[in-house]
Amino acid sequence: MPKPTDVLHHDISGENILVRCDERFLEYRRKWEENPKTLTVGGFPLHLDIETTSVCNLRCPFCRATDLRPDIKGGFMSWDTVKKILDEAGENGLYACKFNFRGEPLLHKDICKFIRYAKEKGLVDVFFNTNGTLLTHDTARGLIESGLDRLTVSFEGFEKEMYEKSRVGARFEDVVKNVEGLRDLKLRLGSKTPKVRLQAVLIPELRGRLDEFTAFWKDKVDQVSYNEMLDNTPGTISPPVSLPPCPFHYQRLTILWDGTITACPYDHYGRLAMGNVNNVSIKEAWTSLLQQLRKLHKECRANEIQACAECPQRISGLY
Repeated sequence: MPKPTDVLHHDISGENILVRCDERFLEYRRKWEENPKTLTVGGFPLHLDIETTSVCNLRCPFCRATDLRPDIKGGFMSWDTVKKILDEAGENGLYACKFNFRGEPLLHKDICKFIRYAKEKGLVDVFFNTNGTLLTHDTARGLIESGLDRLTVSFEGFEKEMYEKSRVGARFEDVVKNVEGLRDLKLRLGSKTPKVRLQAVLIPELRGRLDEFTAFWKDKVDQVSYNEMLDNTPGTISPPVSLPPCPFHYQRLTILWDGTITACPYDHYGRLAMGNVNNVSIKEAWTSLLQQLRKLHKECRANEIQACAECPQRISGLY
């Protein structure tokens, strides 16, 4: 079974920020790779996508969330909800969490508090993606001191026009300065974390210019990478019927800012919702409520589920 990361994601320069010597981290990555192949569910997800906010300060034209803004209710996850999630996660040995989904996590005033609590609960891989516009000196220090393991900064290209056309609402100079500032602060504080990945969506303007892209960023971050550009428009293409079961159902769950638990990090509308953390445990959602969805995928009936039929990963044959 080819993994989505084999096709979608490409690391092109720097160190592999997913290589560590920590025994528990290695156990986590082994299960991440093996569980979808063996259809091993386990008693709890390996990873949670926790949407600290659904709000974003940019309107990137290739981002599915940009199209959905009129339909997505904006909000910020409360401390009580985050604490409830992480308390259950700690009790059940959760390995990792990513503190974002449809929004920009640095908009949340308590993001460093959330990271610190996740680390206190024993999570070995705590990270998130950011557009970097709010990565000020004080915020960078807070992320370092909170124990954040890694950070992915989304940035298309190496030229002002290319970047600002893609990241509508951002300023090229500001974000480059923010990334360099984080690098310099880590050096001054003697901190190796967070490991920083600079990641682009492979927009047409960037094709054929990856050498220039790499040269611009390789001394500013730990890793340079890009993702293939997916067609996120629902209903344009019907995905193949005969595909292996979705790997996500053996790796992760997503929790929206209001506590809604959903089965997929591409479920922007929450169509695969299985209740709310205020009335359903994460463990119950994982071991019981998700079973019917797993069954339909194993029976090659995933196209009967609207959210799965519209999944860009399935449409593109990325698993």
